[in-house]
Amino acid sequence: MENQIARGKTPLFLQKALVEEIKAITNDMLFKNPIGGELLKLQVFAQSLPIPQKPENNNPDIFQTVDYIDGSSESGVFACPWCIVKIENGSISGINENQNVEVVIGFGIYNDAPDNKGHEEVLNLIQKVYARFACDPLLDKQFTCAGAFEWALQEEDTYPYFFGAIGTHFKFMGYQREVKF
Repeated sequence: MENQIARGKTPLFLQKALVEEIKAITNDMLFKNPIGGELLKLQVFAQSLPIPQKPENNNPDIFQTVDYIDGSSESGVFACPWCIVKIENGSISGINENQNVEVVIGFGIYNDAPDNKGHEEVLNLIQKVYARFACDPLLDKQFTCAGAFEWALQEEDTYPYFFGAIGTHFKFMGYQREVKF
């Protein structure tokens, strides 16, 4: 059974729909895992990366979304490949007006190839997001991408880890005034 998103015109439901959309548009892409080197699909998270957890008693039945690496607070950042769908801010210009929500979609990938071109994978991810909403701005039949895309790659050399993000705005109808007779 396919994962279904509850219907509702709120920033939270926008975020949940966007997480599922990013999973769908990147489903055919595989990225190298820094631990073991196998190829993995992109893990997509809402708002932030999960806090890495150390396995208890080496129990393989414990569910973990991000592997524990070394105990540092930054270890989750390097548990690639990942995507974060983050709600940055929003506005409602007046009662019964549309909501405008700014989102940032961040990516982290690992590519230890000696040609040092992991940024190309990040640029492909950014392009996939842009192409999806440039061609069809409607998401989950209720949220409209308003465009004005901005994107960036990390400024520092972080080889073999590469990071980037794309930001845009979504609009959707706000509450409507009730008319009581």
